[in-house]
Amino acid sequence: MTGDLDMIQDACAEDFVFDDSYDGRITKAQFPEYWDTHPGDGDFDDTVVEEASGVDTGFAWWHWTPEGASAEQTGCMLMKGDADGLHSARVAYYSR
Repeated sequence: MTGDLDMIQDACAEDFVFDDSYDGRITKAQFPEYWDTHPGDGDFDDTVVEEASGVDTGFAWWHWTPEGASAEQTGCMLMKGDADGLHSARVAYYSR
């Protein structure tokens, strides 16, 4: 994946959990290893964020081409955070 891992880690709350429908639940402490095992190039499309009662809920479509792959993967992500940082991110894959 692309992006600045340190910046991502800094944005996450201590109880952050990344829920990947393929790889399972990954804690903040486990996230750097997960990140390193998923090299490739990707980005978010059409991100929408709503704030209600101090909680931010974000939704985005994403696309990512794993290193060495001939086809792009796509999916969506739901994120929840507040003033303490990002608490959860759930990713789902879209099959064409």
